[in-house]
Amino acid sequence: YANKIPYVANFRFASAASEGAWRIGEDVFPLRLSGNGEGVFRLTAALRAAGPNPSQAELTFEESAAGDAGYSLTTGVDGGLVLADAQGNVLLESWPGKGIGVSGDSHMLCFRHRDEFRYYGMGEKLRGLELSGVRTRFWNTDAFADFDWGAIENARVDPYYASIPYLIIRTPAGWAGLVMNTPYPSFMSTAAEVAIEGFQAAESSAGKMIALGAEGGGLDLFVIAAPTPAELTARFQRLAGPMPLPPLWALGFHQCRWGYRSAEDLRELKRRFAEHEIPVDGLWLDIDYMDGFRVFTLDETAFPNGAADLAEIASDGQRVVPIIDPGVKRDEHYDVYREGREKDLFCRNPEGGEFIGLVWPGESAFPDFSLEETRAWWAGRVKRFAELGFEGAWLDMNDPSTGASNPRDMLFGRGVQPHETYHNQYAAGMAKASREGFLQARPEQRPFLVTRSNFLAGGRYSAVWTGDSVSNYAYLRKSLPTCLNLALSGIPFVGGDIGGFAGDVTPRLLRDWMKASFLMPFCRNHACIHTAPQEPWAHDARTLEVMREMIRSRYKLLPYLYQLFVAHEATGAAILRPLFHDFESTPGLELDRIEDAYLLGPALLHAPVVEENADARDIPLPGPGHWFSVLDGAWGPGGEWRRGVAVPEEQTPLYVRDGSIVPMRPGIAADHRTSLHDVELHVFVSGDGRRAELDYAADDGLTFAYRRGARSRLRVSAAACGDSVEIEARLVENGAGPIRARFAVHGPFRRIVVNGQDAPAAPLAARLAGCDLAPLATAAAEF
Repeated sequence: YANKIPYVANFRFASAASEGAWRIGEDVFPLRLSGNGEGVFRLTAALRAAGPNPSQAELTFEESAAGDAGYSLTTGVDGGLVLADAQGNVLLESWPGKGIGVSGDSHMLCFRHRDEFRYYGMGEKLRGLELSGVRTRFWNTDAFADFDWGAIENARVDPYYASIPYLIIRTPAGWAGLVMNTPYPSFMSTAAEVAIEGFQAAESSAGKMIALGAEGGGLDLFVIAAPTPAELTARFQRLAGPMPLPPLWALGFHQCRWGYRSAEDLRELKRRFAEHEIPVDGLWLDIDYMDGFRVFTLDETAFPNGAADLAEIASDGQRVVPIIDPGVKRDEHYDVYREGREKDLFCRNPEGGEFIGLVWPGESAFPDFSLEETRAWWAGRVKRFAELGFEGAWLDMNDPSTGASNPRDMLFGRGVQPHETYHNQYAAGMAKASREGFLQARPEQRPFLVTRSNFLAGGRYSAVWTGDSVSNYAYLRKSLPTCLNLALSGIPFVGGDIGGFAGDVTPRLLRDWMKASFLMPFCRNHACIHTAPQEPWAHDARTLEVMREMIRSRYKLLPYLYQLFVAHEATGAAILRPLFHDFESTPGLELDRIEDAYLLGPALLHAPVVEENADARDIPLPGPGHWFSVLDGAWGPGGEWRRGVAVPEEQTPLYVRDGSIVPMRPGIAADHRTSLHDVELHVFVSGDGRRAELDYAADDGLTFAYRRGARSRLRVSAAACGDSVEIEARLVENGAGPIRARFAVHGPFRRIVVNGQDAPAAPLAARLAGCDLAPLATAAAEF
């Protein structure tokens, strides 16, 4: 039942707690509470017949007795939990008498809800940004196969592709996070109302409570406390593990369509991008490139020269990105199937035979990624496939999708473990093994993977795209909050299908979707077979121009985006952020439910048009401080709404935060060739006394050499003094050679001083987000 969760009245709750144990009825369950000294606590308990936790999430938690970052988590004599700060202010407390309960194999924890609470996270949910009143399950689904078209078309699918049971709570005393480290079907309720038949409110003993739990296994709960959402996100990201720095090309623009199948298709695609002077890094292949949909094969008629065809297509530095599905065609003459069967690496059914599902190749077996030996075998197969000339892949159908075959018959651990123990983490196991395969093929090169489904801590291995969508404004609107909550839930590299996947996109919708998504960490245009084309040149001249402008703007900002990924790997800092992540609400501007505007890192605010036929919108500019409008080149105050801002169809509302230095690619980005060692540093300071700082990192953008010191770093500070901007710049690391930089200053300034010397400066013609800019700029100099 997708829309039903265990009900509180069917649980027996702890009546007492002593040192190291909960008493529930006649049962006594050992519990253990520990902290890491950084505001992260772990509570584990063996409940009923629960064995070892089958979760394979790689969480980084080192118990420490020293310090508590100003927070405490305690258990009361009645079995309840209290999370409080050092001053005794309570962030969270259990519902009286309902701290922890069991019902058969399920367990549930209940906390008090307050009207001031706000809720976020939950991984991938089509529920909007703020999640009050939500009742939801965590169970990876194949949305288009598991739900009716009405729910699909109107973006009302729940649960969705990825299961990350992490709840973020804003409380009057600070921020809290609840992480359930369980692969079992799990659930949350954020003071959701209970209704009879969906109509009549029910008298419920649930009250207005927060409830969460799982339908199997023991309790493994992480509780995180922090004073701000930024620090909470960083602490969670350190627990879940940051995403390793991707290659620079992965941050570029990607073009895909179900229907691209041959070397000739990709050559034509490449030619058209060059003809229209639109940069593109990834040329993608869907399922048709394979021999009868057999994974790890090429159709010899589509790629008659095999690896040579791939090398020729990639000769200008672009990459071919193939789809990889987990289903292995049941074919005795197919070596992948034969080898997997002989080594007993496929999932079993209840009768001990191979579990068979129905996917693109027809009857197919499924690798048992719960087994280390299966992951090692899969990695070896990926290695051989990658050596044909692939440097990344997209992983699909790994929910796992099994067609008409009931996935509950798919057993793991050579038939010992029930399906529920591994279903939600199947995609993460596939991603982990696939990443290892690409690393084996090119040990010195950073791989790029993007997956449809995922699990807690899965961002360590792969980016996520938000799966199959529909070409309509409902999905465009939902795409922003869905990506924001995924970003808060440990998936920093995230994005959706630009233009929507299913249905026929209109030119206006394609333009609006491109404008809304050109700054998403993952940026790909993708469409279903038998639908209207979505390539930039497929519609009218206006659509072509908007697509070209937005893609070029992405490449213009690629050095900035890369810096965000560098910082994320080092500290866990968020890349894609809701407005409340960096700013407090003000009396004139409540930020907690704004979901149609977002921050990219600390410097950029984007407020795209996501309503059908809209030509203006209200724009929230959080404060304090000022913002530079790229639309009109003017500074304006934060902490308030900017009402009724006209948005021409060729432009999108982009703002830059006062006190920012934004690295950009020099000139017009008409192709995909980006060097991190040649950069424009755009300084945004609103007036006298304002300052800005930046540490800019440059490396080869491709290999792991930066981990051995092959990175250069330019430290820059800027200060506005009257009509001048004084800039100090010095190379503080020189592991990858000099950095060539020019400085561009936005504002009413007439003079630029660099390292104490007047620098000759002149207006610089620049374009961004469809707008012309004319900052005062120096000549480029080497540092």
